[in-house]
Amino acid sequence: MKITSNLKKLILVFCLLLSSNFVFAQRYVFFLHNKFIEENDLTAKHPDYGIAQFDEILDYYTKENFVVIREKRAANTNAKTYAQKVASQIDSLVAKGIKPSKITVIGTSKGGYIAQFVSSIQKNKDLNYVFIGSCGEEDIVKIPDISFSGNILSIYEKSDIIGQSCVNMKLKSTNIVGRFQEIELNTGLKHGFLFKALPEWLEPSAKWAKQEFGTESVRKNIAVKKAANSVKVNTIERIDSLITSSTQKPFNGIILIYQNGFTKYAKVAGFSDIAKKKPLKFDDQFVVGSISKQFTAVLLLREFEKGRVKLDVPIRNYLPEITQSWADSVTIDQLLTHMNGISALDRPLDFKPGTKYSYSQIGYDLLAKIVEKTSGKSFASLSAELFRKCKMFNTFHPDVKLYKNLVKGYTEQNNGKLAVETTTFQNYVAAGSFISTAHDLLLWNNCLHGGKLLSLETYRLMISKKPEAVRNHPIFGKVEYGYGITHDTKDGILQLGQTGFSPGFISMDFYFPKTKTSIIALDNVVWDEDDIKKVFSYHTEILKIMREGDLVKKK
Repeated sequence: MKITSNLKKLILVFCLLLSSNFVFAQRYVFFLHNKFIEENDLTAKHPDYGIAQFDEILDYYTKENFVVIREKRAANTNAKTYAQKVASQIDSLVAKGIKPSKITVIGTSKGGYIAQFVSSIQKNKDLNYVFIGSCGEEDIVKIPDISFSGNILSIYEKSDIIGQSCVNMKLKSTNIVGRFQEIELNTGLKHGFLFKALPEWLEPSAKWAKQEFGTESVRKNIAVKKAANSVKVNTIERIDSLITSSTQKPFNGIILIYQNGFTKYAKVAGFSDIAKKKPLKFDDQFVVGSISKQFTAVLLLREFEKGRVKLDVPIRNYLPEITQSWADSVTIDQLLTHMNGISALDRPLDFKPGTKYSYSQIGYDLLAKIVEKTSGKSFASLSAELFRKCKMFNTFHPDVKLYKNLVKGYTEQNNGKLAVETTTFQNYVAAGSFISTAHDLLLWNNCLHGGKLLSLETYRLMISKKPEAVRNHPIFGKVEYGYGITHDTKDGILQLGQTGFSPGFISMDFYFPKTKTSIIALDNVVWDEDDIKKVFSYHTEILKIMREGDLVKKK
C-alpha cells in the first residue's frame, strides 16, 4: 500500500505520543474534517461558505490542552474504511493504558459520518463522540451499518438542510449509548457553520471531550433555546410527562414528532415482546390499521392520473364479475368516501349510494381489486413500488413476507392480563393491515404532502373534504373525509391524517401542512378493548396537547 507523506507524519506523531511519559494524563481528540477539505487544498474557497478554518479549529483544541490527532484525508476516501483505521488507532491508545473516557472523536459533516462509523465499530460505552452537522433523516434506511455507542453529543444548525438531528439514528441504534445530548444552533450560516471556528460548537465539544457533561455552556444553550421557544418546549414536556407517568396501563410504543426537517420529539417506550422483556426499537414494525387507506387511495388516484379509471362511473366497468346489481350504481368516488352502502359482496346495499356515510372496509378491498385490474399487477407488488418510491424500505403488504421486525400485538383480557393477539390480520389489507414503522410513516408524509406522488390537482382532490362524507366518529365526534384521509379545520388548524386500529395495534398519523409538522404514534398494546375512547386515550391526549401548543399553529 502506498503511504502518503501526510499519513507518514500522522504515524510518526502517533508513535511519539504512545512513547511519551505523560501519555496517561492526556486527553485525546481525533478531529475528522468535512468533505470539502478532503477534496480541496486548505486554501480553497467554498463558493458559499468561504475558506474552511481548519488550522484555527485545530489550534482551539490544542490550546484546550488536548493531544489532537488529525490528518487531511485523500479525496474520495471511503468513510467506513477510514473509520476502521481510526478505530485501530484508538485500540492502540487503549492498549497502552489510556482510558477510553479520555478519548474523543469529533467529526464535522463527512467527518461526522466517519465518527459515527467509529462509534459503531468500537461498541465502547466509555468513548466520547461529537457529531457536528452530520445526520440525515434518511440515514436510518440508507446507512444500516451505523449503530451509535459511547457518550454522544450531536450539534446541528437550524438553518442547515444537510446536517440535521441525530435523535432518530440514536433511537434506532442497538449498541449501548452512555450519554446522549443534542444542541441546535441558530447561527443562520447553514452548512457553513462548521467551516468556521465558532465558539458555539467548539466550546461545547471541548467540554464534552473533558466529560463535563451537562456543563454550564451546554445548559446555557438549552436555556436560550427554551426561552426563545417556551410554548414549543412546554408542548413536548407535556407529551413526555404523559408518556412517562407511572400508571398500571402504560403507553407501549413509539412516538415521533417532526417539523420542517427536524425531529422535535421521539420516544420509544415498552416492549416488542412483553413475556421476554424485549425492548422496542425505533425501527420496529407495527400493523398500522386504517392509515393503510391512504396507501390504497394514492394507488387508485395514480391510476386515475394515467387515465385508466374514472371516479364517477359504476364499478361494474372494472369488476364485471360482481353478481349484485349495485355494481351498476356504486362509483369509485363512493368507495373512496365510504358512501357506497356495501356491507358484503353477496348482499343488497344497506342504503342508496351517495345518500349516507357508513365506514366501509370492504369498499377499500374493492378499490384494491380495481387497481389490480387496471394496472395488470398485483396489489402487493404495486404497493411495494409505491413504498420504494418514498424510500419506505420497512413498509410491506403482509403477503410480502420480507418484514423482519414486526412486533407482537397484545390485547387486555377480562382478567386484566395481556394476551398475544392472534387475529391481527383479520382486516382487508387495503383497508387496515399494512405493516410499517414510525420513520417510514414520516417518509410517507413527506412524500405525499411534498408533492412527490400526485399532481397538485389530484392531491387537492384527495385531501379536500367531500360533501356528505361526514362521520360521527366514536372518539372525535364529527369527522370529515377526503379520499382515504380525514380533513379537520377546527380552531383554524388544518389537520390531515388518520387513526388506525387492528387487533393488538393502535396507530395515529396526522400532518399539519401550515407548519409541516407530523405526529406519529404506534402502539402494540390495546388496553380496555371494550371502550374505544380508552383504547385511544394516549393518542387523543397527545393530539390535544399538540393542537393546544404552537407546534401546529401558523407562525
